[in-house]
Formats: sequence, structure tokens, C-alpha cells
Amino acid sequence: MKKKLWTFLWITIGVLLISVAYYFFLEPSKLVTGGVTGLMIMLEPFLPFPPSILMYILNISLLLIGLFLLGKDFFFKTCYASVLSPTFILILEKTCEPDIILKGVNPNNWYFISMLVSSVLMAAGLGICFRVNATTGGMDIFQKIMTKYLHIPYSKTMYLTDWVIILISGFFIRPNNSIYGIEGVVYGLICVYLLGYIVDYIALNAKSRRTAYIITSKPEEMKKMIFDLIERGVTECDVRGGYTGNKLVMLICTLDNNETYILKDKIHEIDKDAFTFMSQTKEVIGYYD
Repeated sequence: MKKKLWTFLWITIGVLLISVAYYFFLEPSKLVTGGVTGLMIMLEPFLPFPPSILMYILNISLLLIGLFLLGKDFFFKTCYASVLSPTFILILEKTCEPDIILKGVNPNNWYFISMLVSSVLMAAGLGICFRVNATTGGMDIFQKIMTKYLHIPYSKTMYLTDWVIILISGFFIRPNNSIYGIEGVVYGLICVYLLGYIVDYIALNAKSRRTAYIITSKPEEMKKMIFDLIERGVTECDVRGGYTGNKLVMLICTLDNNETYILKDKIHEIDKDAFTFMSQTKEVIGYYD
């Protein structure tokens, strides 16, 4: 129960960051970066109601399609974020103007600032959601449908849908002389690239660890040091020296990056002949902390 509450809290924070990025940066600058928010910016001038209502319509429509094509489990996992996102935007619409931040910035820099800040905020929000195995709903539902029924890898559908929306936005002509056209397409594509790069860092690199491989003739002393000093588990393998033919033991231990310095110092205090190498581990799944 406690774990579920933490999951919902992280989803809430992630969706809030995405909503802030849209409302205060993408909406006032009219920068399309794909997804449901991109559709909202393009369709907004032609509709008689505010963007939050349009987002409710788009998200709930996609959610219902997902219920039939992806199943009930996916529906319930996605429902919370799909409703929360337009709710945050609705609250922002009722409380403050979207240009409250950008109006203090030189208008010539609006698009660059919007691209930069929205990339960071949206990537942080998406990365947080991905780290708790959650989805933000919206276009993510359509992407998963494409993966399931068209057999297109999910990593490609993510970029494909965003690119299509950004390219379509280049054909829209708006009366307020906004960013649509080649300039808008370029900014949008750069934003998607930055977004993907930062999401990868937050969702994967931030969870990365080091794995140490220690080949030693003193495995018991080495294990005791690891258990007592850094409190990590160890996997033990019997190995044989290729040149000497001596029987040795290889200890495998995954640890935090900052713990590697402690481990390296202690290894050679115990066994000065120990052979140790370390590798970067992208992600740890299973019991660790």
C-alpha cells in the first residue's frame, strides 16, 4: 500500500512538471513538440473552449480506445495520469495567465527559452513517471497501440508520432504570426531530441550502478569486508587462472557509484594480488537497496 502511494505521488509530480512546461512555455510561444500538447496548440484557434477541455476530450478518447485495444490493466494504470494532466492545466487556466513567465523575457528569445526550459521540465516529468513504470497517457496510448498491432518498436513510435505532428504544424498559418513554418519545425525537432536525451538520463543513467568483479584467493575475508563495510550482496563463482592454472574465486558485487572508491581502497588491503575490474551497469532489477 505504501509503495502504491509513493508511485501515485511520483506520477503526480511528473505530470505536474509536464503541465507546467506546456502551460507556461509551449502554450504562450505556440511551440509544437508533438504529443497531445502539440495537437492542442494546433487545434486551439479553431475551437470555442479552452485547451484543458480539449485535452480532456483527447485523453479520454485515447483512454477508451486503449481500454478496448490494450486491455483493462493498461486502462487502470493510465487513467490517473490521463485525467490529472488536463486537471492541472484547468487549474492553471483559472489562476494565472500563461505568459506570466515569458512576458519578462525578450520576445526574440521566447522560442529558444521555451524549447530549452520545456525540454528539461517535460523530460524530468516523463523520466520520473518512467522510473515508477507509469505512463502519462495521451499519445503514449496511441504509440503502444502501434507497437502492439503494427509491430513497430515502441522506441520508434515515440519519435514517429512526435515528428509527424511537428511536421504537420509547419503547414498551419496562424493570424498572430507565431512560430509555425520551417522555424517552428526546427525548434520542435530539436526539442524532441533534447527531451529524449534527458529522459534517457533520468530514467536510465540516474539508476545506473557499478558492478565489481573481484578475482581473489581470499574470498571469505573479501566477502566479510563487503558485507560489513558497504552492506551489499555478493555472487561467488569458481574460476581458474589461465596462465598459472591456480583455482581462485570471483566475487561479483553491484554497488552505488560513490561506494566504488571505498571498495577499491579495501580490496588491496585484504589481497594485494587481487585482480579487479568494474563495469557500468545501466539498471538494476530485483533486490538491491
